[in-house]
Amino acid sequence: MTALVGLDAKLYRGTAGSTASTEMTNVRDVKWGKKKSLANISRRGSRHHVDKVTRVAHEITFTMINDDADTDLAALRTAFNNDTPLAFRILDKSSGKGLDADFEISVFDEDQPDEGEQTVAVTIVPTYVTRWPAYA
Repeated sequence: MTALVGLDAKLYRGTAGSTASTEMTNVRDVKWGKKKSLANISRRGSRHHVDKVTRVAHEITFTMINDDADTDLAALRTAFNNDTPLAFRILDKSSGKGLDADFEISVFDEDQPDEGEQTVAVTIVPTYVTRWPAYA
């Protein structure tokens, strides 16, 4: 068994409505957060609060170097400014497991430190445009 490291993982982008196929190489510290929503199913006859798991919420965050020549960064900036969804696919390795969906960019934070590289912190969340999120 081989342990995977972050450099094994892949992040792809593309046009909403289709599977993303352009690998994004100007990314680092990618995080795929998954959280299940809860429905309160407590009853008056019990003094205990009980929940039932319902849906899964996905949130993907990553950092990019601010590079004028990076077409991925330009596409994300345009999508954020115009509220345009993009297709993204996140995998734990090439041909690995992950999520394929259309996403909207909910955060596009530019960090401009006096000493150090300029970076952009991006958060994307699934949206329904032409297809539902699917595990890859």
